[in-house]
Amino acid sequence: MNYMGKPCPVCSRTFREEDDIVVCPKCGAPYHRECYEEKGACIFKELHKNHESWQEPQDSYVKSENEETAEDVSICRRCGAHNPLGAIVCKDCGSFLSREISPGGYVNPNTSNKQPDGTPFGVNSPFTVFWDPMGGVSQEEDFDGVTGAELSKYVKNNTTYYLPVFKRQKDEHRSRFNFCAFLFTGGWYLYRKQYVKGALLSLLYLAKELGALLISLHFSSPLLKEANAFYSGATYVSFNDYVSWAMKYKSFGDLVLMLLPTLLYGSYLVVQIICGLRANKGYYKHSVRKIKMIKDRPHDEPSDTAKEISEAGGTNNAIAWVYLACYLIVYFAPLFIKI
Repeated sequence: MNYMGKPCPVCSRTFREEDDIVVCPKCGAPYHRECYEEKGACIFKELHKNHESWQEPQDSYVKSENEETAEDVSICRRCGAHNPLGAIVCKDCGSFLSREISPGGYVNPNTSNKQPDGTPFGVNSPFTVFWDPMGGVSQEEDFDGVTGAELSKYVKNNTTYYLPVFKRQKDEHRSRFNFCAFLFTGGWYLYRKQYVKGALLSLLYLAKELGALLISLHFSSPLLKEANAFYSGATYVSFNDYVSWAMKYKSFGDLVLMLLPTLLYGSYLVVQIICGLRANKGYYKHSVRKIKMIKDRPHDEPSDTAKEISEAGGTNNAIAWVYLACYLIVYFAPLFIKI
């Protein structure tokens, strides 16, 4: 009997040619082998008692108003999940949905003017574009207990950058400088849902800005004005001249207060450099840890685990916009304050 296209009674995924299908010898119900082994026996006990045969549900192929047909979706050949038409990878297992190309390139199935080989305008055409959303990393690649597909599902945005960086970190223990983390520090961490680090770095940035502003208003600016008045006839005043003036006519404390805003900005620059150097390594460890926590929780279906990984990962666009607005306010606030 041909079971292709029929749903498995356990996971409801449709059977494909490459599936390992087992059939109950008593009632004839088909299962994926892993589904049957998961249950340990046929689930149709009542049919066995009544000596009846399994029958495919009559409404399994009756389309309701909200049901999608094969023309409306891309069905994953690996797990049978229904994906939006034109999707690149499966939303459940991360497998490529293109039939023409294996991982390493993608052909949009909706592109017109396809040649018989399935490639738009032909393989050798200058209009042919190949793109690998996994960045050349295999979906089965092991990342300290999680797969490349799971990492891709968790990272979501910009996987072509992060997955190769994670692989390099895993294999060679070398990372790559993250310029976004360098420029935005706490904002980048919040955007990537690393809320504890993001909040601490954001508070540190705010303390630096407010501290430098208050010290400039009450101490540094008056001292610098006084020093400028002292050197009013000079054509050029160097940094060393300001230091010499403060040490000769002021106390050491005044010298520190005069230089403190510059020291605060320099110290935070060191923090930015450290963030740029360690951001990718920290994000890799964070992602792996979060995925393992989700996988360790009990789930009714494998798709529930994949869905939770996808929802837990990705980016937080709303908090990124809020951070950017606050960043601009704090950054430009001194321009509107008379010093």
